[in-house]
Amino acid sequence: MASLTNREIADVFYAIADTLEILGEDRYRIQAYRRGGDAVVDLPSPLAAYRNRGELEAIAGIGKAIADKIGELLDTGELQFYLKLKARVPPGVRELLRVPHLGAKKAGRLYSELGIASLADLKAAAESGRLNTIKGFSAKTTAGILEGIAQVEQRDLRTLLFNALHTAESLIDALRQVRPDLQIAYAGSLRRGRATIGDLDLLAAGPDPAAIIRAFTTLPVVARVDAAGDQKATILLQNGQQTDLIAVEPANWGSALLHFSGSRAHNIRFRELALARGLSFSEHGFRRDDGSMLRCATEEDAYAVLDLPWIPPELREDNGEFEAARAGRLPQLVTQQALGADLHMHSNWSDGRASIRDMASRARQLGYHTIAMTDHSAYVPITNGLDAQRLRAQAAEIAALNAEYAAAGDRFRILHGIEVDILPDGELALPDEILAALDIVVASPHVSLRQPAEQATERLLRAIRNPHVDIIGHPTGRLIGQREGLPIDIDAIATAAAETDTLLEVNSGPDRLDLDSSLARRALELGARLSINSDAHHPDNLAWIRLGVITARRGWADAALVANTWDADQLRGWLQR
Repeated sequence: MASLTNREIADVFYAIADTLEILGEDRYRIQAYRRGGDAVVDLPSPLAAYRNRGELEAIAGIGKAIADKIGELLDTGELQFYLKLKARVPPGVRELLRVPHLGAKKAGRLYSELGIASLADLKAAAESGRLNTIKGFSAKTTAGILEGIAQVEQRDLRTLLFNALHTAESLIDALRQVRPDLQIAYAGSLRRGRATIGDLDLLAAGPDPAAIIRAFTTLPVVARVDAAGDQKATILLQNGQQTDLIAVEPANWGSALLHFSGSRAHNIRFRELALARGLSFSEHGFRRDDGSMLRCATEEDAYAVLDLPWIPPELREDNGEFEAARAGRLPQLVTQQALGADLHMHSNWSDGRASIRDMASRARQLGYHTIAMTDHSAYVPITNGLDAQRLRAQAAEIAALNAEYAAAGDRFRILHGIEVDILPDGELALPDEILAALDIVVASPHVSLRQPAEQATERLLRAIRNPHVDIIGHPTGRLIGQREGLPIDIDAIATAAAETDTLLEVNSGPDRLDLDSSLARRALELGARLSINSDAHHPDNLAWIRLGVITARRGWADAALVANTWDADQLRGWLQR
């Protein structure tokens, strides 16, 4: 019997946690199983290897009870405890949790009171009006459930950019440890920075491609080899991610990297331009009419054959990049290294999980000159938002920290700000006199995110026109794969933002990336400027800003048009104006 992968074992623990939650069990027990799943899903080696070394309980988040269950799963492929739970709650009930805003408690009631045990059952009950017979399920609730089911049905099974990057880079590091001589890169939609990724594509170059394939397929993180030849392998990782590796000779690196990075539309256009010069392009290079090959060791070499400069991967969608390259008008895209500030983050004053000092300490390590502490306003109860009195107390703490930095000769500064809720009618959750006393104000929509386009647009326009608002945070409020967010008129929003010099945020939250790349590009075309922020709730989350940079690059964001790249004097001058 083949051993279960780490992902399959993690999924069992996630299923147990969901089922216990549906049954209304103790939340600490539920969290223990969720932590167990999180602890094992991305381990670099199979769980069997840890058990053989007696190291299961040394893994953070794994205690004796979870370790024993891992052993049972490895030995038998099943877990009696989970089988008993499934007898009480059919697995289809868990599928109900995929519907946005339908929590475990409601899912449990739907099963116990109406026998709903699948998404199909739920859809039929909603359409027939049966849901309205349950207390608390109004016509509006039912309409929201039907909308959520439609989203689930359309949702693909792609991986978030954040998770795909982590997996790909871990895999590349593992391969480099056994073959440090290789050129290795990820390609495909991941290299182009799409918000979600399907299968991973890796490219490696070095002597003896067949040996590269053998090294790849025998890595500890590989759960199953689906196919392997002399130049390509398809494997399933322990975390459940399917990955292809193509091995090439170093002389073909550039042409292969360009070809396998895509997009398909970019590659078609590139080949058409080559054919116009009597050349046929493939991953092997350019074939001349006489059959001889022109091989390209770098992407720059490949583009130069067509008298083009290198085009950044994020722009390769055949959406104007060839014309811009030919005219010398490619943007000087923003880079993470150019950022000197992060203007939206949270501390344990609201729903963050670290102190202001700890957040600032990590930001200083990253080389920032400025951060903005923008805890939530007192509106949505679960965020523990700040009212006027708590804002004054927080201001004193920030002033003391800034005085400490100044006394040490450190130019680093913390701006005192707020992430104020934009109410459904466009009003803000705090009065103007409170906002006026702050260094910076981020105004964001968090509720009523299914408004019609006209109402949603007017809502944001009112916030943009408020003289105290500096940044519109995650303007649509979308969550990737969970909700679409507000259907805003980006032309109207961007025009107003340009007129008032209000920044539009590219929020770097892994499940937000909002504005998305297409909206960001249109905003820039209309004269608006951007701010790329982490929306961090823990020091580790500050690294999320990389995702926002990638998204902004896909939106053709020139570094000069991103406020985070400005030096301290320019940034503070803008705030004062």
